[in-house]
Amino acid sequence: MAIEQQQQFLQQIAPFNELDDRALGVLAQQLDVVYFPVNARITVDSGENAFVYFVIKGHIAELADEVSAGPGVERAQNQLWRAHYAVRSFLGEQVVLNRKLGAQHFSVQEEAILYRLPAPAFTEALHSYAALKQFFEASLVERLNAMHASAQMTASTEIMMDTVCSAPIRALVEVDAKCSLQEAAQKMVALQSDACVVQLPDEVGERMGIVTSTDVLRALASTEFDQRMPVWKLANWPLVSVHEFDYLFNALLKITRHRIDRLVVRSDDGLRGFLTQKDLMGLFANQSGLALLKIEQAGSVADFKVVAQQIDELVVNLHRKGIKTHYIAKLVNELHRKLIEKLFEMWLPENLQERVALLVMGSEGRSEQVLRTDQDNALIFDGLSAAEVTQLQASMQSFTAALVEIGFPPCPGKIMVSNPRWCQSVEGFKAQLKTWFDRPTEEGFMHLAIFYDAQVVVGQQSYFERLRQLLLSRLRDNPMFLRHFAKAALQFDTPIGFFGGLKTDNQGGHARLDLKKGAIFPIVHGVRCLAMEAELTQTNTHWRIKALMDEGVLTEAFGIELGEALNYFNALRLESMLYGQSHGDDIVVDNALDVQRLSHLQQDLLKQALSVVERFKKLLQRHFKLHEVM
Repeated sequence: MAIEQQQQFLQQIAPFNELDDRALGVLAQQLDVVYFPVNARITVDSGENAFVYFVIKGHIAELADEVSAGPGVERAQNQLWRAHYAVRSFLGEQVVLNRKLGAQHFSVQEEAILYRLPAPAFTEALHSYAALKQFFEASLVERLNAMHASAQMTASTEIMMDTVCSAPIRALVEVDAKCSLQEAAQKMVALQSDACVVQLPDEVGERMGIVTSTDVLRALASTEFDQRMPVWKLANWPLVSVHEFDYLFNALLKITRHRIDRLVVRSDDGLRGFLTQKDLMGLFANQSGLALLKIEQAGSVADFKVVAQQIDELVVNLHRKGIKTHYIAKLVNELHRKLIEKLFEMWLPENLQERVALLVMGSEGRSEQVLRTDQDNALIFDGLSAAEVTQLQASMQSFTAALVEIGFPPCPGKIMVSNPRWCQSVEGFKAQLKTWFDRPTEEGFMHLAIFYDAQVVVGQQSYFERLRQLLLSRLRDNPMFLRHFAKAALQFDTPIGFFGGLKTDNQGGHARLDLKKGAIFPIVHGVRCLAMEAELTQTNTHWRIKALMDEGVLTEAFGIELGEALNYFNALRLESMLYGQSHGDDIVVDNALDVQRLSHLQQDLLKQALSVVERFKKLLQRHFKLHEVM
């Protein structure tokens, strides 16, 4: 019976859960049970103490090298721990895998009962079973992908992560430029389609366009209707398409962003058919599609408040299903932008709507905000009279108040459209940019970073484009500025020790580390600086990394690793914030990660990901010659 219990226990621990019953039985027979009281020490080395331990009960912390030999360290208020181990985690495998590490030392925080597996048995299993070998020898990217795949297998699959080809695709109708409206309509009826793809004449400048049943109805209602007219004259272009093996999630994003009713589905060999918004909504049912519909239907702040809460529920649902955080962020930011756009149009006087540009900045501008955090927005206007400026500023006060009521907290630094400093004319912002460059300060650096990450949500894109070009030209004229600007990426220590252990602070009896300062900010700001130097227009950090890989600034292997590390940090941060929300924390945004709540696998991945941050910092130091910057 004991062997069966031990086998069942191993079956609950990754990667041992990948083994068959026979392999688990072999390992279970070699386990024995050991007990350790509170404050006991456990040492794992390559000699007589060479074991891999599995925690049945209790809590164990690995001591950092700096304090492993000192007396009474378990009572330290600001202890440096390498890792924490709770029930169903394992420890000691690092020494067995790499004897050059020397020894690992652990302190028992709560009385512990453990299974102990001799090192030779673990090593033999590693060589005998491919699942174990792949797990322990996998790269960070491979292990993260496997973790997400496992989470998605455990949870019911979110429909949006299915591919486009799994959705109802309507028949493709293609006609040439000479085709008449009547002939095109007949083909659409014959194939039971409500749209057709039309080849366009050379003089149009686009190769293909689309004509829908709505376009045909509008033509029919026109006094100039002629069924013999060339159908291309009703066409809309350019075509917005999606690949058949792309995610339905990305299809929804495109329909949302372009405010269209259908996408053209393409394959590697050509066009396949149409995917309509109606069919997508039918698939998504009460998920993200419903939130989009409710934004379109909302007519009051109270309506928007309900939608915002539904978007938050969507975040929780997607995270539990193992969807990668940057996919969630893309969808959530698209929904937030539609909400902000409609709310802005409700508050902005109609006579001003053609002469302004509303920006979202910071994490919202980078499409990396998942939960609603501080507002970071600005308004650019041009050609307004003094009276119209006064009218605009009053409207922006109401707009900011409405966002707060919906659940977007005010920015502590007042980087909001309700602040005249962030609601200026094009010329006013030009003067502001000049000040940031000519009289650099820490605050100016922060404001410049936020502004560079901006995107226009509604209004005149050209207003912001003029300012961005000015910003880039100032950088070209003053290359030393960017070197000083980049130095901020190194201002916070990475919470990892020389030998790869986690550096944590004791906060209220919990071992915590600041994920934003120690992990997320160095990547986001470092990539931002490289993007500025390369004059990239992308705002999302993952898109910037991809563009830097294309430019040869980052190697493909390291770029992928850096992006996956960032995604993992954001996933841990989101999980921590959701945990705080579910336990009644008033503060939604908490960057202090409780390491003790992480599984063994999560802590191991965290250490690997933090080592990527260290390598990236060294790359920045070399690239910008930061050792020369005082």
